[in-house]
Amino acid sequence: MTVEHDMSGQGDCSGEAPELASSALAPACWMSSLSDDLLLSQLALPGSHDSCAYTVEDPLAKTQGATLAEQLAHGVRVLDIRCRHEGDVFHINHARIPLGLMFDDVIAACAEFLSQHPGECIVMSVKDECGTQDCTRSFAQTFEWYVERYAQQSWYLGDTIPRLGEARGSIVLWRRFTSDRALGIDLSNWPDNATFELDTPGAAFIIQDEFRVPVEASMDYKYRAIESLLSITQHGALKRWIVNFCSGTGMAANPRKVACGNDRRRGINDMLVERIVSHTGTCGTLMIDFCEYADWALVRALVARNASLHGLT
Repeated sequence: MTVEHDMSGQGDCSGEAPELASSALAPACWMSSLSDDLLLSQLALPGSHDSCAYTVEDPLAKTQGATLAEQLAHGVRVLDIRCRHEGDVFHINHARIPLGLMFDDVIAACAEFLSQHPGECIVMSVKDECGTQDCTRSFAQTFEWYVERYAQQSWYLGDTIPRLGEARGSIVLWRRFTSDRALGIDLSNWPDNATFELDTPGAAFIIQDEFRVPVEASMDYKYRAIESLLSITQHGALKRWIVNFCSGTGMAANPRKVACGNDRRRGINDMLVERIVSHTGTCGTLMIDFCEYADWALVRALVARNASLHGLT
């Protein structure tokens, strides 16, 4: 399901602060200057892990410090949305922790952003986080109800990796729930705490989601897991969508400590900013905790990688 847009002036970010609008790719509309022919898997895509877990202060649950609207405005283009299906609607959760948001709020934030920036697209991973409770329909049926309810917002619900021209103005679904018919890109067979390949008829992925970081010393292993997958993205002919989770958590190493570090150890985000400077490939999709850390440094580095790769610097 896609829509066409008038793309005249698509590179205009006149609403940006002057210092942002003058950069090669302004954060709020960095996709708009890129070729329609690029597959989303060919882009360096900044994503946020557990995107809505900015509403809580529990150090083991909080993964972001910026709202969805702020994330999108600063260049994040992949959202990780975890839903509790209860009473035939989607509540947004982090595991069993309610985040005080509904799926309506998520769609509203995305629709508002895309209405202002029709040259962009948003990839959304929608996960069945808690199973179905007190419902008269399946998770998939409720998801389709939302698509119909907010019909003004376009979704890309094909099962193949889209080109940017197909996805502009739309939300591209990564489906982390079961469905008895084709519905978005099927990632429902996602194993726990692993690096793995997922091959569906229309799309092939390599995903690193090794989130268990029990103690600070385990951050070194986590970085090596990220680096191992990142190194694959330097091969230009790669046909898989590479998705690399930078996030990690454990009782002695909460998400902020892993992402941002402390006075004893550098965090993953700082290490990756330094690494990307010397990287020669696309980087794939990086799912980040605390995207706003150090003035969005890792997000900005990934956006700049697209400018370098596609001749816009």
